[in-house]
Amino acid sequence: MRRLFWSVVGAVLLGLVARPAAAQRASERPPVLLEEPRPNPVLPAALVPFSIDAEVCRKDHVPRVSLKVHNSLSEPVAILVLRERQTEVLDNRALRCGNYVAVWNGTIDGGTRVAPPSVYWIQLTVDDRVPRTRKLIVTNP
Repeated sequence: MRRLFWSVVGAVLLGLVARPAAAQRASERPPVLLEEPRPNPVLPAALVPFSIDAEVCRKDHVPRVSLKVHNSLSEPVAILVLRERQTEVLDNRALRCGNYVAVWNGTIDGGTRVAPPSVYWIQLTVDDRVPRTRKLIVTNP
């Protein structure tokens, strides 16, 4: 009787802990994904893929997206643009959910100076939520 009791308790606990594989995969996919910049180190420009999951755009919500480069002091030094639409600066820009690629041309201060060799951080913010960051290295040409 005692073995049966502990077998049932173990099975119940295992059922509470274990989830179906599909549920695990769905919860593992983040609603906002910032991929590694390519190439890294930057030579002379970098492509930055990112995606916004359909979960973010429920009820016809159009998220506001910012994608900026910060220096080692956390100061913003550049704003990225979409690769397909070079005129669209990603500074609180309304974007539909989907996959995108942004471009950083390796300049700072509004495009007036080439970024000096250093470690930079690319920061993606969607709807002012916790930003996603990736490290980006600029080396000597």
